[in-house]
Amino acid sequence: MSSSQRAFGRFACTFFTALFLSGAAWAQTTVPIGTVEANIDGASYRGETLHVPSEGTATAEVRDFGPLRMVDIQAHDPDAASIMRGVLSVEFGLISGADASATDASVSYFPEGMRNFYVSDEEPAHASVTLETLHIDGAQGNARGTFSSLLCKREGMMSKIDTEDCITVEGTFDTVLHLAD
Repeated sequence: MSSSQRAFGRFACTFFTALFLSGAAWAQTTVPIGTVEANIDGASYRGETLHVPSEGTATAEVRDFGPLRMVDIQAHDPDAASIMRGVLSVEFGLISGADASATDASVSYFPEGMRNFYVSDEEPAHASVTLETLHIDGAQGNARGTFSSLLCKREGMMSKIDTEDCITVEGTFDTVLHLAD
């Protein structure tokens, strides 16, 4: 899968998750299931991963694609003015049967929603994830680990990456994972 396809998929997932959660009653329909804490370009960040019981979905999910397992951890800043702002996403792959090592990692940060965001999808940006624990049993699991990345700015979903405007991010995650359909 190319970086452009991965980026579009992540943008679509972020957009539709945020669109669903942006309803007036989003606070009553979600349950925090984990945290992501980070230092983003020198500023502290704390976000929550969310379970949406009425929909049976979550913003921290694992998906199986044959022998590849993808983990997507999307944290939302509970103090942000909108559910679409202050979103930090960590995504990585696992090969079935392999030890707890993450591959093909990417990190994205959406401080203003779907405009003026930062991604690690293209050069010179890069991301790494280290798993401390990963347990998946049936429809749920748990993941705890660290991540770091250089993120470069995009003004919009279809715009080119601005390699002159990059920030660093490093942090930790500890969340329940839901098996996506």
